[in-house]
Amino acid sequence: MGRRNKGRGSNKKKRGGKSKQQSHEHNNNNNEEGASDTIVPQAFEEELPDELRFNVGDRVDCHMGDDTWASGTIIMTNWENDMGDIFPYRIRLDNGMITYAPVDMDDCIKRSSTHAVDVNVFKVGSRVECLRNGIWSIGTVTNRHQSWLEDDPVGSAPYYIRFDSQPGISAFFLGPASGIKSSKAEQMMDAELRFGVGDRVECSVGDDRQNVRKWLPGTIIKTHYKEPTFGDGFVAPYQIRLDIGRLIYAPADEDSTIRKIDSPAPACWICYDDEQTEHNKIVRECACRGEENGYVHLGCLAKLAIAKAGNKYQEGIDDENPFNRCITCKQEFRTDSESFSALAKRCMGEYGDKMGNPWYGTATSMIIRLMIMESRSYEEDSGRYDFAEKMLLNRCDAIIQCINLGGPNTPHLMLDLSRLYDVLAIVHEEKGELDKMKETLDRSLRLIVSLENGTPSRRKIKILSSLAKHACLVGDTIVAVKHYEKCISIMRGQAKENDILLATLLLKSGNLELELGNTERGIEQISESVDTMTTVYGCDDELVSKLGSSFDKICEGDLRSIPKALLVRVDFPRAPLYSSRSF
Repeated sequence: MGRRNKGRGSNKKKRGGKSKQQSHEHNNNNNEEGASDTIVPQAFEEELPDELRFNVGDRVDCHMGDDTWASGTIIMTNWENDMGDIFPYRIRLDNGMITYAPVDMDDCIKRSSTHAVDVNVFKVGSRVECLRNGIWSIGTVTNRHQSWLEDDPVGSAPYYIRFDSQPGISAFFLGPASGIKSSKAEQMMDAELRFGVGDRVECSVGDDRQNVRKWLPGTIIKTHYKEPTFGDGFVAPYQIRLDIGRLIYAPADEDSTIRKIDSPAPACWICYDDEQTEHNKIVRECACRGEENGYVHLGCLAKLAIAKAGNKYQEGIDDENPFNRCITCKQEFRTDSESFSALAKRCMGEYGDKMGNPWYGTATSMIIRLMIMESRSYEEDSGRYDFAEKMLLNRCDAIIQCINLGGPNTPHLMLDLSRLYDVLAIVHEEKGELDKMKETLDRSLRLIVSLENGTPSRRKIKILSSLAKHACLVGDTIVAVKHYEKCISIMRGQAKENDILLATLLLKSGNLELELGNTERGIEQISESVDTMTTVYGCDDELVSKLGSSFDKICEGDLRSIPKALLVRVDFPRAPLYSSRSF
């Protein structure tokens, strides 16, 4: 091969390529969409000049034929091809293609107005926006190569970016400097904020139904907050937990939306202390209401659950799991809640390796639920589901072996096995294996029926509601309604007043009744559901407001049922009853 990176040359050898056939080379790099074959202008028979105009690393524009020019970087001067012909420049274009300049003339190659990329600007892990094929795309810097021109100018690049639109691929970025910039999200992350986690503030909050705004007190629980539904580049300065229990975010760090207050946060009902830290927050994520009810440190909540779990182990079988619900109001915590996360991790740490303990299966099922919730945030994460399925099957087999040995703990083990089957059914659902989903739920139901002694349990309600969901997924609405009606009948016999689980079942059943044309029955069930949720959460709650608005439209004759997006958010215990929202 020819002389690489020699800088300015004085070789008098004539340029090869007597044929008028235009030439091009392909770059073997595996990823830059939109790159096309590079066409080099027609060759001329002439001697190379004594001194070249450009050096390695210089930015140039290359004439690609007709009126087309492409920008790139000189990667070699006095380049010699396999035939022994020498050309003044070899260039790597910004789209990744490799070409050469047959002559050192402005009508073939000229200095570019663009600038080279500075490899020192962005660190690995930085969030950036890159101009690709005329569109700005957001991604993360995964690697950078400061000496790419010296080490491997053909196969390397100054930056490698994993774009959000292609999460499994790291694409190169060659230039120009104006084509890469810090993302808006990165800039917002670097912004200095007025408040920190734990600060007390009040927020301007709107009411969707009454079109009014009010100031509500709360506590900052996160800074630089981002949700998957946010647009590209947007980061909210704060996420706030209002004292009424609702989660919101502040769209701007301005007094018009969020301001400091001096009133203390509600105290933890267990330790009576109102001090909190980022790792031990005070939360209220249940249905308890009142000025001082339901607020609890995550650490206190976990300690109480451990104590209650020990007592229930001694008392005998009890379907009220202290690791997934409030022991006062009995409402289950959402899987995406901080309470569920803290309790799942504490349960796993305490019982995850204690085979034969009644809470062994509970620990597994809660951790897998967290894993499933996180997996939904990624498009290509099937490996997590396969891992979850394998882990669940192994633990189910272990519990079955213990059950077969018999003993006083058998009812506890059967209950935990049922919980594992429920989570395994969710894994099958996420993988699209609906036959396996139903088969697993049927196994779980048989276990619970054998433990009931004639009294239906809330576990049975959860399994039946999952079977109703399966029926909806396969398009059998009539069967789904029958399952929900069974659940409602059981709840009527044992539910206390204003039970959120009953309200959720009524909402789902009523929605399906509307789809089947049973308008009167559907309106009756939805009305009871909305009334219960309003009593429990209050009119200020965002979800209650949206449900109320949808119900008003139904009563006015718009029988298109409740929007599915709202139904997903009331689905227990996997989706939020409260969603973060701006002011």
